[in-house]
Amino acid sequence: ANSLFSVAFAGGFAVLPAIALGGIFSKIGATSRAPQYGAIILLLGCYLSDFWICSYVPKCTFSSLLVLAAIDLINSWFIKSYQKLATEWVVVPFIVITSLTLGMLQSVGLGLGASTLIFVASFYRAGVVKFIANGLTIRSTIERNCEDNQWLHENADLIQLLVLQNYLFFGNASSCLKYIQSMFDDEGGSDPDLPPFPKYVILDLSIVTGIDTSAVDVLGEISALCKENKCNLIFAGIPRVIRPALITGGVKPSRKNQHLSFSPDLDSALGRAEDGLLKFVGHNEEKAADVGAKLKHKRRVSMVDHGLRHALREIDVQHNLSLAKHLQTLEKYTTPIEINVGERLVDAARDDNLHRGLYFVESGIIRCDHDSSMSLTRGGTRSGFFAAPHIDSSTDSIGQVRARSATVGRTANLLKKNPQGAALMAQDHVFRLARIGPGWVIGSISEFLGQDIPGTYTALTPCRVHHLSFETLEELEIDSPVLILHLYKLLSHLSARRQEMTIGQLATMRSIFSSTAPTKPISRSKMAKLCAYSAH
Repeated sequence: ANSLFSVAFAGGFAVLPAIALGGIFSKIGATSRAPQYGAIILLLGCYLSDFWICSYVPKCTFSSLLVLAAIDLINSWFIKSYQKLATEWVVVPFIVITSLTLGMLQSVGLGLGASTLIFVASFYRAGVVKFIANGLTIRSTIERNCEDNQWLHENADLIQLLVLQNYLFFGNASSCLKYIQSMFDDEGGSDPDLPPFPKYVILDLSIVTGIDTSAVDVLGEISALCKENKCNLIFAGIPRVIRPALITGGVKPSRKNQHLSFSPDLDSALGRAEDGLLKFVGHNEEKAADVGAKLKHKRRVSMVDHGLRHALREIDVQHNLSLAKHLQTLEKYTTPIEINVGERLVDAARDDNLHRGLYFVESGIIRCDHDSSMSLTRGGTRSGFFAAPHIDSSTDSIGQVRARSATVGRTANLLKKNPQGAALMAQDHVFRLARIGPGWVIGSISEFLGQDIPGTYTALTPCRVHHLSFETLEELEIDSPVLILHLYKLLSHLSARRQEMTIGQLATMRSIFSSTAPTKPISRSKMAKLCAYSAH
């Protein structure tokens, strides 16, 4: 009785004289505070009367309660638990047997240890690898011209991707190290079926919940392995709880680790790897600069500028159209613009009247960037502004998060009053839209909407575009309706192609979260055998 009073004063449930009776009290509804207080008062009365009132209770009542408690205990722990999961059910008879041989406290400790081992085994079977792919099976959402797409279609297996999950410790991180070592195995010599040595390895950590110091050392070995084999390593989507451990362990970009880089998400990591392949392996920027120089020399020699015709022919070739001959008349209505390396399109125009309209790319490569304020997803968490409740780290519980707080309310009001205020929240969070060249038309969507061209267009090589102003388009709708009809036909076809590409890329995230990676990843030698078998 003294111990029950102590439990009651400490805030516990004095109504539970035995664990077995907990289920019974729950079934009769004794889970609220009122029955608990009533039980304390009843216990106090029995204690003050020296429990003489209990002598009037028949002994069969206590015996029946014990039998009922035993039946309820067997039903809950033996029968119902077996119906849920047979593997965990083994712990129940183990606890019962050890309680009879060693004691109650020892059995609880051993049962806790056995349950922990079962949990670790189940956790290990879940695996650390969620998704395995290469640049041929998964691509970034960055739009590219047909020439670059074709080159990546043939050489993108130089990019290898691993999406990791769960908690990283020494064991499962070492398995990733062994798999990455197999990427550089030289077994088979010059076998043409062997996949090439990768130039980029991407490790996506966005759904990793934590990491220990030994796993950081293993990631350091992976970094050293990639550096030794002249391969770039990109860590994508690093959670905030993991980034300090990586930086402290020396796994960070630096002059010593120029091959190592961090990327905010998987899509930007894939885009960076594809850009690197195109630039350093495919040499597409050098080729684009050479084409631009040849066209410039041709214009000087012939003294006639047919740059728009060249741009229209590139559109026909890349998109399998035959509209260039119908649109050549637009040449006298366009204005050629030269863009230097690193210069933005709006700066090269140098005229407010040139900002709206269509830009036909004749030569060069242009990069298109967007900030997150231009999308429907606003309020990036990287800047510290939150328009919705958030969890600071993986160790915090959702039960500790307040759904209604002044911080969230102030940020939401900022978005409501000033939609452009999302740019303050986005800060430097920029996502790539396209990497375009000849065969592209800039401003097709804004032309239909009557708005300025969204995003920032920056030249990666010397570029030349031909501008057709929005005002000229309005005049041509009246003066040359057939010409404008062919132009709109071209723009609608290009828009449909872009939508088709976007729809095809929507399956990327779904394939990652729905696919199950093999228990043992396939090495280069086994991949070569599979390729040879499929070829025959």
